[in-house]
Amino acid sequence: MPAVHEPLLLGLDLGTTNAKAAAYTLQGQLIAAGIATYPTHYLQAGWAEQRPADWIAALTEATQALVTALGPRKHDLVALGLAAHGPGVVLVDGQGQPLLETSPTWQDMRCLAQGKWLIDTVGLGWAGQGMPDNSFPPKLRWIVEHHPAVAKQARYALGIKDFLVHWLTGEFATEPTTTAGGDVWWEPVFAACDWSLDRLPQIAPAHTVIGRVRAMVAEAVGLSAALPVVMGINDGAAATLSMGAIQPGDVVLTLATAGVIRAVLSAPPSPAVRLAHHLFCWPYVDEQWIVGGQLKAATSALDWFAQSHSDQVTLDTLLAQAAQSPVGSRGVTFFPYLMGRGSPHPDAKATGAFLGLTMNTGRGDLARAVLESVAYEFRTLLDELVALGHPCTALQISGGGTRSSLWRQILADVLARPLVHYSADSTLGAAMMAAVGCGYYDSMVASVAQMVHSADTTLASPDSVVHYAAAYGDYQQQRDQLYPRR
Repeated sequence: MPAVHEPLLLGLDLGTTNAKAAAYTLQGQLIAAGIATYPTHYLQAGWAEQRPADWIAALTEATQALVTALGPRKHDLVALGLAAHGPGVVLVDGQGQPLLETSPTWQDMRCLAQGKWLIDTVGLGWAGQGMPDNSFPPKLRWIVEHHPAVAKQARYALGIKDFLVHWLTGEFATEPTTTAGGDVWWEPVFAACDWSLDRLPQIAPAHTVIGRVRAMVAEAVGLSAALPVVMGINDGAAATLSMGAIQPGDVVLTLATAGVIRAVLSAPPSPAVRLAHHLFCWPYVDEQWIVGGQLKAATSALDWFAQSHSDQVTLDTLLAQAAQSPVGSRGVTFFPYLMGRGSPHPDAKATGAFLGLTMNTGRGDLARAVLESVAYEFRTLLDELVALGHPCTALQISGGGTRSSLWRQILADVLARPLVHYSADSTLGAAMMAAVGCGYYDSMVASVAQMVHSADTTLASPDSVVHYAAAYGDYQQQRDQLYPRR
């Protein structure tokens, strides 16, 4: 085997729509990457499912592409860190094989009744497990109710990343930021789900080396060695880490398939506050916590708009046309509730809409209205966090949508704050966990200092801030009339 020269770290991330594999140096330099897309199935309103088989196929394809791009440097890979979206539930047998073809994703809303029932039955003590009414326990309870025979047959209930950990290593394990939401399982909620704790994976610290890549997986993806696998963190935490946000008061925005704002806190807000404002909350790194909220559709809203045109217009074309439309999109307003409304006022029944269309409305106006609507929804969520006592003077941002300088500028102007842009994604956060877990850095602070690098900063335009403040006021008024809070 060729000698290992400069160590490379492999970060794997299973996002909501893409599987990504990337190799980084210990200085955070991206050397090569691979990506593969996989589908989400929306069988009916409020449902969102994915197939575990598709996760494995997509991660295999992405890693194969990475290994091909690395060429001889694949021998320099020394460790693997993992990130994945969630919450989801995968029931498996004793060999880790899924017993249902699909798993509900974090977008899936079918378990809201079960979430309310669990809250009424056992209270809000299951901290750190995503949205209070739509996280791992409610999803598990839904499956127990609707697939009782499969639930009885299952050996384990796993989260999405837990399932991938087993695929990679053969171990059944999770960590606090993902399925567990803490260092121990909260027994009362799982008793209410009729699920014993011995049917849940062991909980290990996120930086734990949980095992090595199994030979059959290494061969399938093209790795030359059985790399040590570090448990890693959920993809939101990994994205936050990739922007160097590890101190209380840091606030990050991710503009991706969904939109998310996360604030780093030294202690979690109360469960009652999280429920009232529909905020997620889970443990982070270095004994910090993450609290935040989500938009159901962000870049996916623009993707939908592009796909809705018979001429299959490209995103680049749409963005160029949107740039020709002025602030306020010539009076056109869009409500991006294609998957329902998210934080802080969720409404699973809300649907998207355009308002203000005239014979003079052009496609660029419609496209810009989509961009502006996402920014307005971010403004609502950020204002909510600030009102709860989490000040924000600047935002660290990343995600596929931030590749658009136009969208970054609209966000800066609507949010009236500078945006520090990072081009890295969750794969870097996963690689950073691998670096600490395998001893290349002795702390997350040290890994951030060496591996995180900002790309640029977008400053708000004073004139646009004024115009957008008025436009946002109009947006709020229209929204409150069309979508009264439930």
